[in-house]
Amino acid sequence: MLSEELVISTIKELYDGRPVAFSKIKRKLKADGEELSLVLEKLEKEGKIRKIESGGGKSFELISQNDDDNKFDLLLKEISEIKDEIKKLQEAVLEKKKLSENYFDEIYNEVKDNLGYAHLKDIRIEMGLTKEEFYSKLKRHIEENYELIAGGEEGIVKRGSIYGIIIRRKR
Repeated sequence: MLSEELVISTIKELYDGRPVAFSKIKRKLKADGEELSLVLEKLEKEGKIRKIESGGGKSFELISQNDDDNKFDLLLKEISEIKDEIKKLQEAVLEKKKLSENYFDEIYNEVKDNLGYAHLKDIRIEMGLTKEEFYSKLKRHIEENYELIAGGEEGIVKRGSIYGIIIRRKR
């Protein structure tokens, strides 16, 4: 027989700022679904937990009896939201860096040989971009700042020839 205290402590343990899914509670307790449902309904009627319908399932969260728990829950929620925002910012910065001309120049300096020649394919792969992204975004920068040399497996096509090797122009 499942005790109310066990169910409440399990919900507290699994709670991360968001309601805990019924399936998670059931899995954690290794309990029978019907028995767990009865205990959860009883706790809900007593005002100890709140049932939240989400999609096709049920989730539960504790209704705290004191302000400290409410503050803690709000703090957890805020931290979770901040984490999500930081992740979005990191992705945006990484994406911008991938497409920046300065990043292209940095990669060129890493992959060039001792004479200053580099293959566009090597730079593109190092930047982690598809051919379409790489050449559409950086073609102008390459043509303005580098000498194009015929050859290579891929590159900029001009007059029917592939120019896939570059060397930095002398300024």
